Amino acid sequence: MEKEGAILYVGGDDSNHAGTSKGEIIVSTFSFLKKDSLIQNFKNRRDYQKSFEWLKDPNRDYIYTAVTDEKYRHSSQNLVEVVPKLIEKYLFKNGLFVKQINIYLDGRLDRGSKNLLRNYFIGKNGIEKVVVDNFIKKTKNSKGRKSKHPFCPPLVYHADVIANYLNFTPSYLELTMSDKFVSNS
Repeated sequence: MEKEGAILYVGGDDSNHAGTSKGEIIVSTFSFLKKDSLIQNFKNRRDYQKSFEWLKDPNRDYIYTAVTDEKYRHSSQNLVEVVPKLIEKYLFKNGLFVKQINIYLDGRLDRGSKNLLRNYFIGKNGIEKVVVDNFIKKTKNSKGRKSKHPFCPPLVYHADVIANYLNFTPSYLELTMSDKFVSNS
């Protein structure tokens, strides 16, 4: 199904729990709504109800995976390595062809990582343009102390909330039982 002229907006975040028995849960959120890509200021707490309400719109969705290898423990490259695979699986699963993808990830990304993401998709399945940006939720306030200040697109905020929520799933086996779970192999 081609969404003519449509831009697929993608958010990505991880659970920051690579050392647990469930591994690192990586979530990609998807939207065809431009407003989900606009930077907003969110409260300094996760609002699960808000995220579940956000997902009720049929133009929004999410999928996730869990990575358990030691190489993913505290790696800044988790999202850069895994999110492209989640995007591909989402497009394939839904039979979607888009001309542009805008990818917004939590955390630091260097120019090389941004280029890697762009180059991964350019020319695949008719994708002509890829925009990549990153957002850091932990910033220093005016007194030099670290404070969590979610100032990011809704896609990133909701990916964070969903990853945190999934982290409370009792076991890896239960994580894999959802139709939103994607094997990373």
